[in-house]
Amino acid sequence: FGKVFGGGGIKKANKGRINVLLIGADADASRVGIRTDTIMVASISASTGRTVLFSLPRNLQKAPFPTSSPLHQLYPGGYRCDDESCLLNAVYGLGQENADKFPGVADPGIRALEDVVSETLGLPINYYAMIDMRGFRSLIDALGGIRLDIARAVPIGGGTSRVKGYIQPGKNVKLDGYHALWFARSRHGSSDYERMARQKCVMNAMV
Repeated sequence: FGKVFGGGGIKKANKGRINVLLIGADADASRVGIRTDTIMVASISASTGRTVLFSLPRNLQKAPFPTSSPLHQLYPGGYRCDDESCLLNAVYGLGQENADKFPGVADPGIRALEDVVSETLGLPINYYAMIDMRGFRSLIDALGGIRLDIARAVPIGGGTSRVKGYIQPGKNVKLDGYHALWFARSRHGSSDYERMARQKCVMNAMV
């Protein structure tokens, strides 16, 4: 935990709140590059600790850069392309590709994503945490698994791979890291919005 959460940030609350950008990256041994397919902000009351979670769709188009961002000059009307490939989950890669425009910044991809998310939600970002799929599985297993009430079967696999099975519905179902990851990321037969709802369930179960 000391290594993972040892980075800096902004301690000062803004309008009584601390805002933490939570990023799930699809980086894996079988994939090239990083796409931030899960983007959430936990907005925490500095006085009570009560937290509100905001989820942003991975395929959001025309995400705005603030005028202070170096990328605003490239995309003054928001991040968009004629072929509709300029989605929110590609902003991290865009920042990395334009690292020369972020002198002195340790991770231009994170800075670009923070800028876009902050401008979209109107919330200044204090801290961020990013985890990839392998790290997510390890974190769930380190907690001893999580328990969820599951309303309907969730596919394991799908998309570019075949469906290998299902996480079955039930009350107080225990999921290890492998199954929790599929519960959180499966999109076969469902929408991005349903997936975002499942991700919030996973985070509540972790807490």
